[in-house]
Amino acid sequence: MQQIFSNTTLTVNQLIEKIDTGELGLPELQRPFIWKDSKVRDLFDSMMSGYPIGYLMLWECPTIEKKKTIGTAQHNYESPKQVIIDGQQRLTSLYAVMKGKKVINSKYDEKAIVISYRPLKNKFEVGYQATKNDPEWIYNISEVFTTPNITKLIINFTKKLAEYRASKGEALSDEEQDLISENITALSNLKQYTLPVFDIKANAEEEDVSEIFVRVNSSGVALKQNDFILTLLSLYWEDGRKEIEQFSMESTYPSKDKITSYNQLTEVTAQDVIRVVMAYAFDRARLKYGYKLLRGADFDRKGAVDNVLRDQRFDVLKAKLPDVLNIHNWHEFLKSIMNAGYLSGDLILSGNAIYYTYALYLIAKYRFNASYNENMHLTSLWFFYASLVSLYTGAFESTVENHLNAIKKLTSMEEYKQFILSRVQERLTNDYFDITLIGSEGLAVSGRGNNAWNAYVAALNILNAKILFSKSNLLLCKLFEPGTDGKRKSLEKHHLFPKAHLKTLGYNDAKINQMANYAFIDWKDNIEILDEAPSVYYPVVCEGRSPKEIQRMEEENALPHGWENMNYEDFLVERRKLMAAKIKQAFEILKNNAE
Repeated sequence: MQQIFSNTTLTVNQLIEKIDTGELGLPELQRPFIWKDSKVRDLFDSMMSGYPIGYLMLWECPTIEKKKTIGTAQHNYESPKQVIIDGQQRLTSLYAVMKGKKVINSKYDEKAIVISYRPLKNKFEVGYQATKNDPEWIYNISEVFTTPNITKLIINFTKKLAEYRASKGEALSDEEQDLISENITALSNLKQYTLPVFDIKANAEEEDVSEIFVRVNSSGVALKQNDFILTLLSLYWEDGRKEIEQFSMESTYPSKDKITSYNQLTEVTAQDVIRVVMAYAFDRARLKYGYKLLRGADFDRKGAVDNVLRDQRFDVLKAKLPDVLNIHNWHEFLKSIMNAGYLSGDLILSGNAIYYTYALYLIAKYRFNASYNENMHLTSLWFFYASLVSLYTGAFESTVENHLNAIKKLTSMEEYKQFILSRVQERLTNDYFDITLIGSEGLAVSGRGNNAWNAYVAALNILNAKILFSKSNLLLCKLFEPGTDGKRKSLEKHHLFPKAHLKTLGYNDAKINQMANYAFIDWKDNIEILDEAPSVYYPVVCEGRSPKEIQRMEEENALPHGWENMNYEDFLVERRKLMAAKIKQAFEILKNNAE
């Protein structure tokens, strides 16, 4: 069997030079750096102590073109010759510190990694004000690695420290001066520190690379298919990768001066974008096949790599990705989700439901020229359906590909519309609402929430239900809308039959925390109700309300009339039926709008 890797060693300086020339791909400087500065400090301390700091795993890239920069003998690589599979954080740390480059933190702000060094103690510390003001310390060791004259730096440091000592009536001894020179020189020479390297050959399949990674990496965490797709983007379209990561970054933090992907429903990752573009551009849900497509696999020739096919597919990717990252498209789509009653990310248990529905939205818009209104209504219906039945959980990729393959054969918007409606109605039958939804696959479960419960809340939002027990007549949906915080304490999940009360009757937590025993109420009302039985607190809640108002309140919140005096078990049965009816009512509205 042909060996797919080799062992070698490289110095830190060699690695840095490879990064500078583009020969070695290091994209981490453009995305969040997850190491704490203290870990970077410990890395340099280990190197200075002569300890091993682990290995690097590099993957050789095929068909690399290079060009010469005019006026220099140095080669600049249009795409990397190698990419880092393991060791990105360490190499990012070394590169950032030794070159004085900034990194991106978790809040997507640029920051310098400042590591201080005390030569006389051979001690490293994270740079802070005390090390900055203390002449005993080199505040930022980046200057040791970037200075063109290390001797001059040593002389200047020693002189300042001697002057500081003299101001205190102390002297800097010859032995201390020698030690300073020795240790700063040793620090500068860390560029020659040698790292063991696994060089994986270009002919290795991603499965092989992932397996090698797992077997030699102590964490044992397998590389994912999106890791390989991002690697391909680093090789053949770095700008595309940067655009994906910028879109993902901006989804998390709002911008004051421009329209971005920021939203209150989901935090987008690069993998999420990849899933959308693979489905939209290539009708693929399995990222494994997405990787093979972009690598140029010829499926008619048992997966042999064809560079022409690779280039053609990257052309498709380059044509379709702008649609995915189009801010106007993204926010129009998010409005469709909110139109389905899902006004908070807390109501969405599967991010895949968002991203594969987004792919369908784009297909409808660009492949079938759907109008804004018909696309919005079909998208709202599909998302409500997909979320309710947990369509995109478990082994969902084959289901998605079946859908995409079926859609690929359609020729008109009317056919697409009928596809959506037929799929939805096949599943959401009367039996589903009357039997399945009220059973153990739906509302007859305990816990903080499931897709059935979230669909119920979404239904209340669609139906403009008012907050239960509240005298303000405030709509429930108003506390979920963008501009408010869906997690704020003004809205609480309340046990209709209070927990303490049911405990006295002998019920366990699983029975007490049934979905049908929950309702959203104002936090103030929750405090006032406390642990009283419903037969005690509900008449108090209803004081001052007309019979018509009470009836309306009960109907809007799926409460059977006379519920406060019902046996708890009977109450659960009846309320599940009413909750399912609310979900069905909202579904019918969405379906009628889509038809």
